[in-house]
Amino acid sequence: MKIRVFCQGFLICVVIWVLVLVAQGYFRSLRSTAESLGEKVENEEFADWSAREDEPGGEEGRNRDRRIREVVSLLASQEFNPETKMRLSELKDQFYSRLSQGERKLFVDLLLEEFEPYIVPFDALPGEHRRKLIKRAVKAAREELPPELLRSYEILDAEEVQEEIGETGWRMAMKGKSPDQIMEYLQLIEIAGELIQRMRIPKWEGQSRDK
Repeated sequence: MKIRVFCQGFLICVVIWVLVLVAQGYFRSLRSTAESLGEKVENEEFADWSAREDEPGGEEGRNRDRRIREVVSLLASQEFNPETKMRLSELKDQFYSRLSQGERKLFVDLLLEEFEPYIVPFDALPGEHRRKLIKRAVKAAREELPPELLRSYEILDAEEVQEEIGETGWRMAMKGKSPDQIMEYLQLIEIAGELIQRMRIPKWEGQSRDK
């Protein structure tokens, strides 16, 4: 009997130890991702093309295209981590500010592709559910975002825009918008997407979680 109790206790300790190691590795990887992104964004070799009317071409254009795709991949995989949210947001804005006009469009198009798992189910919801979810997303943003970030997201105070998103869905609301305008939508898309993940759809069609 004592041996069995001892073995059970030992196994529980082993499981807890493994979970701690996994958690430590996970958070180390998050910090590592933020550091890797910082290296890519803050690299002095990545020139500022924001004030130029032409677009980068040749080898430089190909290298910049590759860098843009790498940054988008890192951003899309880490945007919800509370430990690095502020840092990632700063890096995203810093990187975007150095892009040419054509690169800005590519950047937001690639991010929107990454957010398809959030956009598609949201747009498929009935209008009433979309409106409720947007209100919850705005409320969550006000509660979760640091004050420095809140001041930069004008969409959180734009009730007409929020109503349009709820009425038509993300795709229609963003149709014809400039890359700079779409950047304003991205944070709200992420937060609404996170709320959808929490809801787990059989509830979408109906009911108590949306009330």
